[in-house]
Amino acid sequence: MSHENIIAILSILISAIITIAGIIIAWQTEKLRAMREQLSEKKCNAYADAMMLFYSILKDSKLHRPTDNNTMMQKMIDTKKDIFMYGSDKVFKAFNTWLLSTTNSNDKTQLDAFMEFVLEMRKDIFNGKTKLTKHDILLNLTQSEEEARNLFK
Repeated sequence: MSHENIIAILSILISAIITIAGIIIAWQTEKLRAMREQLSEKKCNAYADAMMLFYSILKDSKLHRPTDNNTMMQKMIDTKKDIFMYGSDKVFKAFNTWLLSTTNSNDKTQLDAFMEFVLEMRKDIFNGKTKLTKHDILLNLTQSEEEARNLFK
C-alpha cells in the first residue's frame, strides 16, 4: 500500500470516529437535558402541591368549613416525599423548619417559617432570583396592608 492510500484510509477512519463521537455526545446531551427537564417538572409539581395544600387549608378556614384531616394528612405525606425527592436542599430544610414550627411554636413563628419556605421555593424555581419579600407574601395571604403590617410588629 502506498503512503497516500494509508493517509486516505486514516482520514476516513478519523472522520468516521469523530462523526460517531459527535453523535454519541449529542445523544448523551439530549438525554441529560431530558432528565433535567423531567426533574424540573417534578420539582415544580412538588412545590405547587405544597402550596395547594396550604391554600386548601386557608380556603377552608376562610369559608369556616371543617378541613378533612385524613385527606390533608395523605396529601401532606405525599408532599413531604416529593419535597424530599425533588426539592433543593434549602427548600427541604425550610420545609422541615416550617413543619417543626407547627408543632411547638406560636402563630407568628409558624407564619415566618412558612414564608421562608415559600421564598426558598421561589428562589429555587427562579435560579436564586426573586424580588418578593415576606411582606409581599403576607399581602397575598391577608389581602390587607394593615393586617400584613400588624402581623410582624
